[in-house]
Amino acid sequence: MNLDTWLLYLAAILLIAISPGTMAVLSMSHGIHFGKVRSLATALGSVSSALLLMFASAAGLGALLSATEYGFTLLKYCGAAYLIYLGIKLILTKASAQGLDLQHIKGKGSPRQMFKEAFLVGISNPKDLLFFGALFPQFIDIAAPQGPQLAILALTWALVDFSFVMIYASMANVLAPKLRASNRLHWFDRTSGGVFLSLAAILVTRD
Repeated sequence: MNLDTWLLYLAAILLIAISPGTMAVLSMSHGIHFGKVRSLATALGSVSSALLLMFASAAGLGALLSATEYGFTLLKYCGAAYLIYLGIKLILTKASAQGLDLQHIKGKGSPRQMFKEAFLVGISNPKDLLFFGALFPQFIDIAAPQGPQLAILALTWALVDFSFVMIYASMANVLAPKLRASNRLHWFDRTSGGVFLSLAAILVTRD
């Protein structure tokens, strides 16, 4: 793969990873509740969804989404519905009478559930859908063998995506003891829930 092409691709995915979005909010929520170790499942779910979109794009997803407006619209509304579900679930969390017990909250998160939530958020993320549907094919040289190119692109995305999910989760986990001590963890949940609902509204109203 041409070095200039790879550097351009790396710059593009770094901007995507840094920009705030649904996966960043979910990563912080998982990190603050379940800790850095369990958030590995979140990172794996995010990477898995992105790689699935990547290989689907290489197989023709970009052309399909461009030709079929209803397909993209359906994915968009499914993603918005799941964000609404997550948002309501977070908003309805309550502080216990004895205050918030972070260790008790940690026990509720199974790696399987965290992986599933991250995968579903990632697979319906409009930012990733647009990137893999419209931009990703531009980084592949059809005149050269595609296997090695896909391997390089996939590995680069996986490393960047995994790293940033863990960074968000770790940063949030640092805040957990302070939020627990001040009994404000449920306000973090409600704020995160409001962000999910806002992102869902933005998603369904955008052309």
